[in-house]
Amino acid sequence: MTIVHKSNVLSVTDGLFRETVLAVSKDPAYAGIKVEEQLVDSMVYKLFRDPSHFDVVVAPNMYGDIISDGAAALVGSLGVVPSTNVGDSHVMAEPVHGSAPDIMGKGISNPIACIRSGAMLLEYFNYHAQAKLINDAVQKTLDANYTTPDLGGKQTTASVTQHIIDLINSQSKL
Repeated sequence: MTIVHKSNVLSVTDGLFRETVLAVSKDPAYAGIKVEEQLVDSMVYKLFRDPSHFDVVVAPNMYGDIISDGAAALVGSLGVVPSTNVGDSHVMAEPVHGSAPDIMGKGISNPIACIRSGAMLLEYFNYHAQAKLINDAVQKTLDANYTTPDLGGKQTTASVTQHIIDLINSQSKL
């Protein structure tokens, strides 16, 4: 089902999402936040051309999937990109890449997106020091090029995970 809105064709959910975001943006509590509307195709183009233009992107699920997959190309792999879905009373974190059933059981899945998603949950619940330990260990792992095949490395899921755990344990004072 579609509705026509100002010469653009939007699905009912697109229109509701758009109207809600624009209504919330008018709330005085968000006066300092600039809202820009962007069509998904030109959004991905702009993201590739100037990723620093964006701080936060808010999008319905399908468009968010398209945008996040495009953004993952900028950092080298879907395997390193975490995500969270935050609501009024719930929060969920997951890797952007999903379950990757095509490589299941091969030991080559990049664990970094999952680990970073966990760190994002810790941040959300105000465990900032613990999240920093994790993020620092992940960054050191990437800097050392200790990576799975998606990033050109030869490591396994288990070895990268263990490397990050070892770095956390060596730095942990918590």
